Amino acid sequence: MLMKPNDFFTSIYGVQMPRIIYGTAWKKDSTAALVEQAISLGFRGIDTACQPKHYNEAGVGDGVTACQQLGIDRSELYLQSKFTPLTGQDPTQIPYDAKASLDEQVAQSFQTSLKNLQTTYLDCLILHSPLAKQRQTEEVWQAMEQIFHSGGARQLGISNCYDLQQLKLLYRNAKVKPAVIQNRFYAETQYDRTLRDFCQQQQIIYQSFWTLTANPKVLV
Repeated sequence: MLMKPNDFFTSIYGVQMPRIIYGTAWKKDSTAALVEQAISLGFRGIDTACQPKHYNEAGVGDGVTACQQLGIDRSELYLQSKFTPLTGQDPTQIPYDAKASLDEQVAQSFQTSLKNLQTTYLDCLILHSPLAKQRQTEEVWQAMEQIFHSGGARQLGISNCYDLQQLKLLYRNAKVKPAVIQNRFYAETQYDRTLRDFCQQQQIIYQSFWTLTANPKVLV
């Protein structure tokens, strides 16, 4: 199942993105083997996070490296990972200094992701969820912008953002506009209709997750 040209689209930052991305949450010790299998079967996009609570990011890196040894170049793959705030981390497995400033936490998490994934850059760095206060969200976003400007991430995004006004505020204040929003796609949020309208207007790519699990009746 090799992906064809029309299986990709290009973001506002010129990044080629597969329309379907392989998610790696909750794969645990099977992560490396499953990532290798997914890429071998034709997937070219991989989603992960620097969040040991739910992701084995190092396993993703091992799976990607195994495929590179089989001749698949890094440039053929779209790798996106996330900075997960403290509220989303297991207190016993925090991948950065919990006492550090927010910008230092972002930088440390990013370096951990590069090490785990055995790569020198990310195709997209995503904020796993907005923080409790808007100023904190913007502080984290500014730290992510520094990574973008250094060439460490080709574009930025946000996940689990269901408040349209919150997204609009981030978009207005950001110097590097979000290229991606990644949300659960289900009836309780009216399938993010108003958010998706805004994304279409601003050329933000909407990535849905939990799409099949949360909508079993649609598949009947």
